[in-house]
Parts: sequence; C-alpha cells; structure tokens
Amino acid sequence: MEEKRTILVIGGRSGIGKALVEKLLAEGHEVIAASRNIEQADLPSGVKKMTYDAVNDEKLPEVPEKLDGLAYCPGSINLQPFKRFSLETLRAEMELNYLGAVKVLHQVIGKLKASKRGSAVFFSTVAVQTGLPFHSSVSAGKGAVEGLVRSLAAEYAPSVRFNAVAPALVDTPM
Repeated sequence: MEEKRTILVIGGRSGIGKALVEKLLAEGHEVIAASRNIEQADLPSGVKKMTYDAVNDEKLPEVPEKLDGLAYCPGSINLQPFKRFSLETLRAEMELNYLGAVKVLHQVIGKLKASKRGSAVFFSTVAVQTGLPFHSSVSAGKGAVEGLVRSLAAEYAPSVRFNAVAPALVDTPM
C-alpha cells in the first residue's frame, strides 16, 4: 500500500464526490469531505466532515498545513435551450464551477506545494469537448475549469499536478 495521504474533497456529500471519499478512505488515506450540506451526508466513520459552500466567499475551516490532494467535485445539471437560459443561470454556473474552484485553489495552493507531491483533480463534463444540445451554460462553466487546469498544470509543474476528468452520464442522484 502507498503512503497515507491527506486529501480534501470539495463536494464530497453525494454522487461522484461521495464515491471518491469512500474509495480514498478504503485505501487508508485521511479524507476531508466538504460540502454546504455535509451534515446530511451518509459517509463512513473516519471521514472528517467540513461545512463549506464553494459559491460563497467564505474561508475553508481547519485545513491542514500540508495537503496531498484536492478533488473539486461540485456540479450542476441545468439543461435548457440556449435561447431560454438567462445571464443569471450562466453566472450561477460560472460561480459554482469556475470561480468556486479558483476560490478553493487560492486557499490551498500553498498547502499542496508544501506536500512535495500535491495533486489537484477537477471535474468537467464530456459536453465541453463533444458539444451536446442544451448544455450551453454547464459547458461554459466546465470549459473554463478545463482551461484553468491546463494553465495551472504548466505553471505549477512539477511541484503540483493538475488534471481534469470529464465523465459522461454517471448513475448518481443528480
């Protein structure tokens, strides 16, 4: 087994984030799961729960000085035709997906660098590269995340690794 790592999962209450929390914990890592409704999460014992809303301008509470991994999992599924979505819809997508990721990174980038093996993973969607109808607003937010990840991978190599994964349909409550 590899060495125990400390990993922060933003959006770890349900869906892909919850599955990731459970897998990391089963592998023996220290896992911090953060979500705005984390107290409602049915997570295994041993997971440190942290209330955090990526949309607000709040600080992450109680993050260790050294962080080996970050997974940014928040997402939405606000599908509608382009002509019907409002600028408020687009702003909400950008706030959750892109600006939320930036806010978290500003708070933890030094902690990831302190690890000497820090890694950050962000979730996008296959709709960014494929182009799917009714995905204009979510694709904009997740496309911004992909651009951010590519830039940060170049800027922080080799001290912190950055990756984005773009799942298609996944069997989750969302």
